[in-house]
Amino acid sequence: MGTYTGLILVTGESKPGVEKTFRETLAPFTIEILDLQSMDIRGRYFLAIYFSLDKAHAKAIENDLQDAADRLQLDLAIDYRSEN
Repeated sequence: MGTYTGLILVTGESKPGVEKTFRETLAPFTIEILDLQSMDIRGRYFLAIYFSLDKAHAKAIENDLQDAADRLQLDLAIDYRSEN
């Protein structure tokens, strides 16, 4: 059985606390962050978090992340997939 992974892409106007908010949102779940990259360019913020997770928790994680993105007025894209 392969690993189930998620990739979160967050973009929007630069503001303090974005990475912290998304890390705190993921904290209650059993995940492993495999990679995290962020950029702040010309007032725009980009955050990518690649992580492994229990597939059964995918929808709950997605709902919590979308709530966080909505609160911060940021755009969010999430991609889940099984990897061998």
